[in-house]
Amino acid sequence: MHSTERTAFASGYSALVAAVWSDPGRERLLAQDPRVLLAEHGIRVPVGTAVVVVRDRPAVSEVMAAQIRSWEEAAVSGRLTLFVPHPDPLDARDLAEEELDALVAGVGTPGFPGFPGIG
Repeated sequence: MHSTERTAFASGYSALVAAVWSDPGRERLLAQDPRVLLAEHGIRVPVGTAVVVVRDRPAVSEVMAAQIRSWEEAAVSGRLTLFVPHPDPLDARDLAEEELDALVAGVGTPGFPGFPGIG
């Protein structure tokens, strides 16, 4: 796959995950007909390829690489594994006003490692 195809795929995949995370209707569509959801985000799946949705939460750094690999191999394997991890809920502890301000501003906040720009 060319880098432009990878970039287009990564962009569509990221938009798909964001849509599922933010819209219960898109999450239902993921469960009912993932091919339609993939098509809505510009991701073509070879004819005859089974789409298997995996909602387990793999390590964030590995999701995109695994997803691209699955997409590249789908035409040969006849199977596309679509990784759509569940979003991480924020820590349920009470935050001080300063911590909330920092979180909204996108600056470091202890207790939230792994969030870009935070912690």
